[in-house]
Amino acid sequence: MNGKLRTAIAGIPVEQYAVQGSLPLCLSDGASPALDKLKPLADEVWSDGQHEVLTFHYAGHAVHMTFQSSGTYLFDSMDIWADMSDCGEIGIGAPEGLSLLATRMSLEMDIFELPDEMICLLPNAVTVHYRKHNQQWMLTKIAGAYRNYEDTRSSLHVIANAG
Repeated sequence: MNGKLRTAIAGIPVEQYAVQGSLPLCLSDGASPALDKLKPLADEVWSDGQHEVLTFHYAGHAVHMTFQSSGTYLFDSMDIWADMSDCGEIGIGAPEGLSLLATRMSLEMDIFELPDEMICLLPNAVTVHYRKHNQQWMLTKIAGAYRNYEDTRSSLHVIANAG
């Protein structure tokens, strides 16, 4: 897993990532990535002493892989931008792509609306995040499953009802 992994990750459609729930499940071998092999390939590395986050930048999105410092793979996420020259400002337009996918696959989504963000929780505990931009919801992040559905739903419920 070297440069081929970078290429494989770049080719994963966001819909597949959302449905499968984690990067290893989207990759052909399904193996958890190895921290020591990926760290030298990352565009950014952040560590707090207990966790290490590796970031890989691609045209239109960034992939984050979080490991324990011991090397155990924990979870991943994708930040998504529609305008590659303006990374971080806006995402891919409207939830219709994932909503259509969810309908086609008979997936129920729990939707949590915050003042500046809408979060859709899929049955596999993946969260799909949208932010308001010019009166339209824009896809900005997909967070792979880390905790189980009920724990994630409970946390989102508390956040949505705070304040």
